[in-house]
Amino acid sequence: GLAVDFFCNPRQETQLKHFDEINTKVKVSKEKGRSVLKWEVGAASECGIRNSNEDAYVAIANLEKFVAAQGRSSSEYNQSFPGSTQQGLYAIFDGHVGNHAARFSAERFPNILIEENTLYQRQNEANHSIEEGIQVVLQTTFSRLDREFCNLCTTDGRTWDSGSTALVALIVDDTVSLANLGDCRGVVCRQFSNQDGTVVSDMEGWEVLPNEHDRCHGSDESDERGHLYWREITETHSPLFCEERLRIETANGWIITETEIPTGQLHRMDFFDPDVVDIVQRCFGERFDRQHRSDPVRQIQIARTCGDLAVSRAIGDRDFKAAYNLPHGNMNDFDHSNIARSWEGPPVFIFPENHSGRFKGDIVSNVPDIKCFKVGQAGVVDEFLLMACDGLWDVMDGDDAVRIAKNLLFDKKMSAKDGASRLAELAKHLGSSDNITVILIRFYWEACAID
Repeated sequence: GLAVDFFCNPRQETQLKHFDEINTKVKVSKEKGRSVLKWEVGAASECGIRNSNEDAYVAIANLEKFVAAQGRSSSEYNQSFPGSTQQGLYAIFDGHVGNHAARFSAERFPNILIEENTLYQRQNEANHSIEEGIQVVLQTTFSRLDREFCNLCTTDGRTWDSGSTALVALIVDDTVSLANLGDCRGVVCRQFSNQDGTVVSDMEGWEVLPNEHDRCHGSDESDERGHLYWREITETHSPLFCEERLRIETANGWIITETEIPTGQLHRMDFFDPDVVDIVQRCFGERFDRQHRSDPVRQIQIARTCGDLAVSRAIGDRDFKAAYNLPHGNMNDFDHSNIARSWEGPPVFIFPENHSGRFKGDIVSNVPDIKCFKVGQAGVVDEFLLMACDGLWDVMDGDDAVRIAKNLLFDKKMSAKDGASRLAELAKHLGSSDNITVILIRFYWEACAID
């Protein structure tokens, strides 16, 4: 059946303490008579210590049935994904300055994606790879989503200043396209079998995750469960990073950096949770080579775009974008050739001394980074994608998150739903001060009979 889940908060609700989950399974035929790709999805969102949850997420296990439920024609959908057998769409939108941008994004993104993909297929009859087509479609979908929301922000007397980061996974057969805008993150873990002599290759950039057996016994060889590799797929968009800083400063923006010690995290930690104790022990006992997010006495460097936003790319945040600050600016009629025109910053900005008060181009970008990868390669017996907003990553390193998720899915045989719920709960127990949204997608292959 159709599995569609949207999670977002009613505008009027200010004291939201909500926890929502979804669990679905889908199959994709890879080669008749040989194997079937299956994926199981779980999602969870926690308000945490905040008064309201500004996150929203989307989980659509079958885009074809979603299109039918929207009253669209089947021919439109068939044109949208020619030759593919199954598509899923999963997304996290992490809002700030209100939930308007995240909620709007969760509601509009799937429909805009279908429309943009259909348009792309009609205009590009030449053969293009799935990856090439999806890259273009995701770019245009983000751009249109941002345009629609920014225009809505001042329509009918609205004065919305909100924005949202985003992390979107579009699955088409065995290809996953992960689009990131802001500071959400996505990591992949793969478990290879070592019982059939499979040689693991082409894993440059991946990190080995030792089995608990190896860690406890000091072994350099993996046990019968096989080799485990993980990798962070996304790139975080922070004003701290050189590329983002250069773009902001080229637009005549500025960055303010501050340092703090998150002592509040220590007071919020739940040391009755054994996973919290294990993570903290590893932090102080095994890994001195780098700073860890679970360390409550670490120093955190926070960079803010124009002294305000802690991210450099987002949906919304119209005060930071050229089109909406030009005279009589409306993106429905906006000529993109004018994007480099100088524009006057809004009066809410606190400008540095001797700043002209003018900018050139967007300070905050709506252009996502997109990475494509295949799942179910030879020798992989288990594989998962973990997507989460910064409410989890602020207190958990990638290797810790992967280790916990691997233990829940592969060792304890939990469902993806229970796994996502546990990860969100653990982030709260580690002292997260933010909303926490997690989507956990487990991929696996299953033999099927020949007809």
